[in-house]
This record gives sequence, structure tokens and C-alpha cells, in this order.
Amino acid sequence: MIKAAAYNCEPLQNPFIFDEVYDMISPQRRAHVDEAKTLKGKCERLGASHLLEKLLWENHIQRPYVYSNTSQGKPIFLQPKNVDFSISHADFFAVAAISDKPVGIDVERIRPYDPDLVKRFFTKFDVELLESVKRTEVNKKFTEVWTFKEATCKMMDRPLMQVLQWVDYSEYCDCEKGNVEWTKQGFEFRDYYITLCYEDKRQPIQMGLYNPYDGKYY
Repeated sequence: MIKAAAYNCEPLQNPFIFDEVYDMISPQRRAHVDEAKTLKGKCERLGASHLLEKLLWENHIQRPYVYSNTSQGKPIFLQPKNVDFSISHADFFAVAAISDKPVGIDVERIRPYDPDLVKRFFTKFDVELLESVKRTEVNKKFTEVWTFKEATCKMMDRPLMQVLQWVDYSEYCDCEKGNVEWTKQGFEFRDYYITLCYEDKRQPIQMGLYNPYDGKYY
């Protein structure tokens, strides 16, 4: 089981829609929303939380939803059991994924290629890859590689610095697990890039864009 979707958080700036959606999510997710310092942060956290719990509900995974964190800070479920999840948000856009095996997802607005950052923190292969990309495409490719690193970090529950320097964009290789298969899938929405990483070889999944105005996916 692997499911993922995206969420347009912009409508949540409307206080009536915000309050309606806020009442739909679990108490722990409400507390997470309340901790955000800005309206933007609250809308993004609410959108990600609503989408996550909507995916659970749509896949017949019932409440209570009880959350905790690993020693690396990755959010996990204590209840339901045997379900992994990942969320991400950026600039009023949120994504979420659920799976019965390790999963990671990340979204970023497409941003300028930073060669100094890449040379300092990325693998040799990633540096060579990005240096070979056409100038007109390099910003998107840089964002694609970055979201891959972030999603892999979440899936493996490893520090981001390890993943940046040890895991090539071209491959998955977790030395401690041996011949475990990993899959990555990329999506582009507007000027955002999303990468989904999950354990096992599976059929590519669909990525719908959810709009809380009408409750539909597009």
C-alpha cells in the first residue's frame, strides 16, 4: 500500500475554511498547527495534516491517530500500527504519503541552482550530473535532486547530512540493509517539484492535487 497526494493550502487563509478544516483533524495535529508562528506556517501545517488524515480515512485506516517521533525527529505513528507516513510543505503547498513500508516525501518550489552548496555537500556523481545539465534546465534538476535527498532522508530516518553526502541521485544503496529495493518517483506541479521515495519496486502511483474548497482531487 502506497498512497500520496498534494494539497493547495491557499484557501486555508480564509478563516472560515481554516476553522472548518482545523476541526476535522486529530488533537495532536491541531497542537502541531498551533505551534506555528505565522499564518503561512499554520496554513501549511494544517493542509499537510488534513491531507495526511484524509489519506488514512480514504484507505479505511481508522482513528485514533497517535503520533510520536524517532530519535532523529521523524514523525511516526504509535497508532495505527504498521503504517508509515511522511509530509512536507513549502509556500502554501503541502504533500503527504502513507505506506505499509518506509516512505519519504518532499516538496520545494523550484529554486536557483547553487553550485557552491552542491560542491560542498553533494556526492561527486551529483556534482557531475548537475554540471552537465543545460542552463535552462538546471534549476529544476537541482530542486529535483534536493527533494530526492530530503525524501530519502525521511524514508531512511537518517540525518540529512549523511544522505546528502552518501546517497547518489542515481541509485539507492543502504549498506546496512543489503539488497533492499528502493523506488523514487518525481512530480511537477506549477513551479513546485515533489519527490516520493519508498521501499520496494512498485507500480508508479498517481499524484492528485486536493482542493479543500470542493473536496476533490485534480
